[in-house]
Amino acid sequence: MTKNPFSELHSNDAEIPQIRTHTPIAIFYKQKIGEKVLYTKVQDGEIVAFEDEEYQALHKNQSFELMYVLQGELTNFIEDKEYVFRAGEGCLLNTQILHREILSDGCNVVFLNLSPTLLSELLSNDSGEGPIFQFLQQNLQSDSQWKRSYIEFTPCLPYQSAGFHVIIDSLQLEVATSKIGRSYFQRGLILRLLDALENTNLFSLQQIDLDLSKEDYLVNRVIHLIEGSFGNISRKEIEASLHYNPEYLNRLLKRQTKMTIANYAQMIRTQKAQQLLNTTDLTIQLIAERLGFSSEAYFYHYFKKQTGLSPNQYRQKFKL
Repeated sequence: MTKNPFSELHSNDAEIPQIRTHTPIAIFYKQKIGEKVLYTKVQDGEIVAFEDEEYQALHKNQSFELMYVLQGELTNFIEDKEYVFRAGEGCLLNTQILHREILSDGCNVVFLNLSPTLLSELLSNDSGEGPIFQFLQQNLQSDSQWKRSYIEFTPCLPYQSAGFHVIIDSLQLEVATSKIGRSYFQRGLILRLLDALENTNLFSLQQIDLDLSKEDYLVNRVIHLIEGSFGNISRKEIEASLHYNPEYLNRLLKRQTKMTIANYAQMIRTQKAQQLLNTTDLTIQLIAERLGFSSEAYFYHYFKKQTGLSPNQYRQKFKL
């Protein structure tokens, strides 16, 4: 990266490049604009922005890093593995994970950096019991620093949560201000953000162990692709993404889940349809469109075959 206002964040003292923010909370935005990336840093009551080449060095963070894709998609290289994250998806990395990101054209992504000291303070006073909070508690313990794992999250429904974006925007405003009481608002919003990630109506969470066997890793990727597409994905599309024979992937998935790729995709697609019928007021036509059905009539036929009820009957019976 060329000399810029962020140069003090990049430390070459260690054998592996490290990013250090020197503050409990820092927010970074990256947006791909043509051949350049617009970098925006929100920290200590200030907002600093500049354009530069994309920073592609494999590095660690001295803070926990929560990444969330606002628009478009990016490729995240985590250790020796490659992952694609699309709008509404993201991950939470501990300080031991080597990573770098490459943004696709038009991608807009936010990174929230939280110091271990801040998280220890927050979790000692107010903590949930779900997987996000458990992950943080485990990784904040000194005897767990060696663990090579992280949390990956995908939206449960085929649209981004407006409420989650409101929390991010509110946190950005509080980090950018110098007004009295800002630290209290910041800490409360961080807890709200972590709690929102654990809302099973908003996100699906999965802890990824980087020391998985090759077979476990591939099954994990197949499941991620199916759930990330809400079940609307073919074996050819999975093959194109993972570069493995679909029959081989099919055997691996069936060995672990007792279901083929087609069966697993069918299950996820049905579950998402049920969730949309239960928790939203979207019309049947819109639900069919969001889940990628070619027509409302086909969705009716598909749903009734899977559940024994028409979409309207299911909604009347189970609407929350």
